[in-house]
Amino acid sequence: MNAIKITHYKKEFLTFYELASNLNINEEERYTIWKRYYGFNPFHREEHSEQLAKEMLIQAFPKYEAALPHILDFEPNEQSINHYLSVIQEELHAYEPLHAAILYFVGDFETDPFIELEDNNSYTLYFPIEREWKPVHFVNELVKVVYLNQLKMNPLQLTNIAFVTFLEGLALHTANLITSSDVGGTTLYPWMAKCQLEPTRIMMNIFPHLRRSDYKAIYSFTKGTGASGYQNEAGFVGWSVIDHLLKRGYTMPELLLIPVERVTTVIEKSLYQIMEESKYIQSQE
Repeated sequence: MNAIKITHYKKEFLTFYELASNLNINEEERYTIWKRYYGFNPFHREEHSEQLAKEMLIQAFPKYEAALPHILDFEPNEQSINHYLSVIQEELHAYEPLHAAILYFVGDFETDPFIELEDNNSYTLYFPIEREWKPVHFVNELVKVVYLNQLKMNPLQLTNIAFVTFLEGLALHTANLITSSDVGGTTLYPWMAKCQLEPTRIMMNIFPHLRRSDYKAIYSFTKGTGASGYQNEAGFVGWSVIDHLLKRGYTMPELLLIPVERVTTVIEKSLYQIMEESKYIQSQE
C-alpha cells in the first residue's frame, strides 16, 4: 500500500518575503531573513552550498513579486496526486508499494524538480511552485519516482547519459499519455519543439556521449545546451527513442522491465535504427 506525505513551504516563504520586501535592507540582511524564516536550499548536497543559495536569492528575489499571485493560489491536491500515482502504477504495472514524500518549495525560477533517496529507503520529490506548471509536468516527475521505487534505485545512480535519456523518455511518454494532454509531447515543452528543427543532427551528436557519466555531461544534455546547442537534448532523444520502441511493439511495462545493465545498449541500438531510417526516408524523397 502506498504511503505519501505531502508538505509545502508556502507559508514559510510568504513570511520571509513580507519581511524581506523592506526597501531599506541590503542583500546580506535579506539572506539572514531568508535563512531564519525560509532557508530551503536545493544545493545542500553541493560544495559551497551557502554561496550558491546567496546567489540564488539575489537572482530570484526581483522576480518573486510577479510570481506572488501564483504562489498564493497554490494548494496541493492530495486526491489528484494519489489518483495520478495509481494510474502511473497501473500503466507501468509497477505495483511495488511506494513510501514517498512530496515537498513543494519556492525556488529560483531555474532549479528543476529533483528526487532524493532518504535513509529509510523512501523517496522525496522536491517540486518548485514559483513557475506556472501543468499537471503533466508534475506527473512526469512522479513517473520517475515510481520507476526508481520499482527498481529500488538511488537517483544518484542515474549517472549515465543513456540511462538519463531512457528515463526522461519513459517519463515524458507516460505523463503525456495519462494526463490526456491536449497538445502532443513535441509541442508541450518549448525545448522539444526547438529540437524538432534538427532531430537527426541531435541524435548523431549525442551518440558519442551516451556512456559518459560526468556531471558536466549530464548537466549539458539536460539543463544546459548539448552537443548540438539545444536545451535538454537528452529529453528529446529519450522521447524519440521510446516512441521508436513503442512502434516496434514494446509496451510500457516491458520498457520498465529492461535490465539497468542493458539500457545503454538499447538506447544505442535504437538511435542507430532511427538514424538509418531517417537516411532511407531522405534518400526516397
